[in-house]
Amino acid sequence: MTFHYPFESESLSQCPYISRVSTGEENSVDFIYQFVKQCNYDCINNLATLDTKYYIYGAPTKFPKYGDFSETFIMRTYDFDISLSLFISSSWPEQLNKSIPWHEKDIKHINHMEIKFHEAVYPIRVSIYEVYNPGNIIKIWAQDSSNNQWILLWDGSPQIVPPISRLFSPPLQLCNFKTNILKLEFKHSIFDYTKLDAVMLIGTSELILPRNPEESLTDLLKRLNCMYSHHEDVHNLTANYEKAHLDIDHLQKNFPEHCIICKSDVENSFHKNNFGNEKTSVLLRKDEVILEILKHLDLKTLCLMNQVNKRFNDLTRDPLLYTRLNMRNICCPTYFYNILCYFTPRCKYLQQLDLTLSNFSSSHFVQFLENCGRHLTHLRIIEYVRNEWIIEWISVDNDVLLKISEICKNLKELYLSGYFNNEGLSCLENLESLEKLELETTKIEAQCLCKILQKNKRMRELYLHCKLEGSYSKKGSPVDTVAIELGNSCRDLQIIKLYEAGAFTSKGINALADCKNLRTVYLREIMESGVNFDDSLSRLLSSCQLLEEIYLYGIVLTDCNLKLLAECKNLKRLDLDSVEFVTPDNVSIILEQCPKLQELCLLAHDISPYLTSQWEKSHPHVLRICY
Repeated sequence: MTFHYPFESESLSQCPYISRVSTGEENSVDFIYQFVKQCNYDCINNLATLDTKYYIYGAPTKFPKYGDFSETFIMRTYDFDISLSLFISSSWPEQLNKSIPWHEKDIKHINHMEIKFHEAVYPIRVSIYEVYNPGNIIKIWAQDSSNNQWILLWDGSPQIVPPISRLFSPPLQLCNFKTNILKLEFKHSIFDYTKLDAVMLIGTSELILPRNPEESLTDLLKRLNCMYSHHEDVHNLTANYEKAHLDIDHLQKNFPEHCIICKSDVENSFHKNNFGNEKTSVLLRKDEVILEILKHLDLKTLCLMNQVNKRFNDLTRDPLLYTRLNMRNICCPTYFYNILCYFTPRCKYLQQLDLTLSNFSSSHFVQFLENCGRHLTHLRIIEYVRNEWIIEWISVDNDVLLKISEICKNLKELYLSGYFNNEGLSCLENLESLEKLELETTKIEAQCLCKILQKNKRMRELYLHCKLEGSYSKKGSPVDTVAIELGNSCRDLQIIKLYEAGAFTSKGINALADCKNLRTVYLREIMESGVNFDDSLSRLLSSCQLLEEIYLYGIVLTDCNLKLLAECKNLKRLDLDSVEFVTPDNVSIILEQCPKLQELCLLAHDISPYLTSQWEKSHPHVLRICY
């Protein structure tokens, strides 16, 4: 079995695996993942364990399978040579039972093993791969090489757990020294024995501490762990092995938000109770308070603050103050470049960037993305507005779109407005975390958009201000093609607005009915009418019970669909443009039966003025009539 690195993109076949995290202009910390390199002979007091010591080296080969595998490390309590058991019948436990006094059968015995890793680190997690009889580990120790003392990282009682494999990662005490030697203690009865497939040590090259002085590193990891794995096992941070270490992955990606590096001069002042000296703690708290205040200042004031003194100059450069940056309406590329140069060293952890109506060099922006784009979650680029009095320019070429797709892997929201072609837009297929996509361009191939949707299954909002190109076939229009892909790949879609994309048919409406979390649906153009369309609209309204905003244009609403609209109890806004009604009187049921309705807009309708005047009187704050 090949063991894969817990974060999907990497492999731990290379050991140790090092992931470097930058924490500012000059500082960085390495997160180091490593498996056992060596097992201490002297600590093994029985041949059964000694013969299997090599199986604890390196990455796991059996996990997550469960069983009494021969090629795994065995931790026995009693001192029997395992080779003897090969010549005893299958009833050997019963034979052994006869020779053991009754008063010793239930006694819990303690044994231990010492293991060595490749590189000394500050431990933040020890993960033990138990493949047989789990739950017998009671203590984890770390050796301080400076004085050969053992410091307790974790202790607990034997646990009663199901007979399945387990990745055991208990919450550790803070360790303020580097180590590459651990000791594991086991406690079990005379007949029990535990089998391990591997042990992983995760640590850092520098001592790290939570930014919150009232929170320990273990408490921080527990809090982050709850974001990814919901379980009730307080003794194990990796009870769900499939989501193991996602809390540490999150910490790495958002390190400046959660932690600081404790440098050697501060580290040496740490006491063994894991608390820093009073002077250091007070200084850290003061800086944290100042930074919290600085977060609420506007950019101009923040820039002025750096002139107060050296300390404020350093604090105002903190990357956490520059996670959001708006650079709008900057028409001069040279001026824009100077601004980029100013912000580049400050925006190492930039998350949101707005470049509405700014003119810039593609090469300069690509360079900025390489330095500051890896943490971007929101990006907005609007190149022009549709006004003949405003100069239109083209800043974003295919190289920019390619770089966005390569660098901005954490991008959740993307707004692109400009002249793009399918070759450039196809680069967006490389993104996999998009939740909101808004495109305003001349055109895009339906198949190109579908490939983007296939990779971004968490898409929540889709806005298109452009024409969808593609062939019309038995499967429907190009818009239907996109709707079908949404129904297949993006079942959690909440908002869809295809303003100028083209026309729907019943096939596309049917497909959208599979997106049961829809809140807003904009059906601007309809290609067909009749029974098929009525049935598909009925299916959409019946399936999507969370609908809050509905826009319908140029259709005939049957009494059945009016009734279904009235059953949308979350409906807040309903726009009916150029809609005909089989029974106009029945429109009133929407006003009467939708308790959350805030606006009903009737545009170019065929309802008599008498009815509309009555509704305006009864619902003056809801009904809006447009003639």
